Amino acid sequence: MLKLRNVDIVIIEERCKGCKFCIEFCPKDVLEEDKKYNARGIRAPRVIDPELCVGCGVCEAICPDLAIFLVDKRGPN
Repeated sequence: MLKLRNVDIVIIEERCKGCKFCIEFCPKDVLEEDKKYNARGIRAPRVIDPELCVGCGVCEAICPDLAIFLVDKRGPN
């Protein structure tokens, strides 16, 4: 599988308002709705399989609440 970036997906569950944009627009279907609820009563996204992520950043760019972001696995330069 071709990866654009080797990243970890970080989800700040308490910021999520449940719009599901990240789930709907992920081109590799890496995310799904969690079974548990956050403090707002929302089912935030969770990572199904981190190896499926190609690091495209769509989830990060589309999130209106900055609740999801990608961190480079190789660390800071």
